[in-house]
Amino acid sequence: MSAVVNPETQSIVVGSGNDRIAISLKQATSDPSSSLLLTSIIIEMGDLEIQIRRSTKAPEETKKRDSIRLRPVSAAPAISYPNGNYEKKLASSPPPPPPPPVHEQKSDVHATYWDYSVTHGPQMWGRIFPSIQAKKFQSPIRIYTDQCEYEPDLVRHPFIFESDENCCQTLENTGHSFQVSGKGSSHITGGPVPDEYKFLQFHMHWGSNDLEGSEHVLDGIRYPGELHIVTWNSSRYKTPQAAAATEEFDGLMVFGILIKIIPDDNPMIAPFLDLLAKITHKGDKINLDPGTLTLKSLLPQDMQNYYTYDGSLTTPMCYESVRWIVFRERMGLSKRQFDQMRQLKHSCAGDHSHDGFIHENFRPVMPLNGRVVYRSFN
Repeated sequence: MSAVVNPETQSIVVGSGNDRIAISLKQATSDPSSSLLLTSIIIEMGDLEIQIRRSTKAPEETKKRDSIRLRPVSAAPAISYPNGNYEKKLASSPPPPPPPPVHEQKSDVHATYWDYSVTHGPQMWGRIFPSIQAKKFQSPIRIYTDQCEYEPDLVRHPFIFESDENCCQTLENTGHSFQVSGKGSSHITGGPVPDEYKFLQFHMHWGSNDLEGSEHVLDGIRYPGELHIVTWNSSRYKTPQAAAATEEFDGLMVFGILIKIIPDDNPMIAPFLDLLAKITHKGDKINLDPGTLTLKSLLPQDMQNYYTYDGSLTTPMCYESVRWIVFRERMGLSKRQFDQMRQLKHSCAGDHSHDGFIHENFRPVMPLNGRVVYRSFN
């Protein structure tokens, strides 16, 4: 048995294969009077993950209590599939429901409302949306580099990204995260897919402290945040809605960028994050000035080193229509910049019954169920 120490996240990974123990010991903030002091222990045993978290907060925050989470995680890959041609559905599987129109408003709010709380969070999504229960190839997952299969064809087809400088047009608080969208002509080709994908939107996931927040877990480490750039297959589908709701893995391509803590603000994204103060409440939306933010400033310098697998959206309806690209290179944000995101609220202005902040807006890892994760580097 060996132990690997990661100095960036102050964590230790003990063991190998499916039996790994990841212990994270880190103070969430530097102010002991108002900080959340958290020791997190994640124990993997076969197809189970046990996460034990102990929190100590200031007296006025004593409502927080210790929690133990038990949930399934990814098993080691057991089945190999030809790259890009996965047979994922049994013939008896029920057909997916059609995507609702963008303008559709549901009358029964409680039947369709979801969030990241105990009552409406990921553990309950299968009850709120029964079709999710039948899905087997969900995201996010745990990625272990030494268990990924090297695919040399990925190197021979590098990503080619053409960006419209004005593609990032609107910034909105969705109640689950911030979201930037637009109708520019930015598109990307190459990598593991032959089609052209157009930019749709990007958003971010984070935690209430610096020990968690990313959705994908890389080599036993959960990072403080994860950025998702969502693109849709304009070669095969007429609309983004049709691409998202397909039961084929070629509908969407989502680029995941893991985010680490750095000492100083990231100047490339600082002007954009300063605008979050204008969309504090759910439904708040502003237009972005041209050049406020470009997609190229978000993408890593090295776009050719990545992990890829077939999976799903990580929010309801969790459609299994996604080819995932998780970059090996990470983005850096400061503690102050993470705190700017944590000031967003999941409630509408004037709704004082739910006057809470968006915290822990990430989905737990899901079983791999025989899928193979490929890597573009040897």
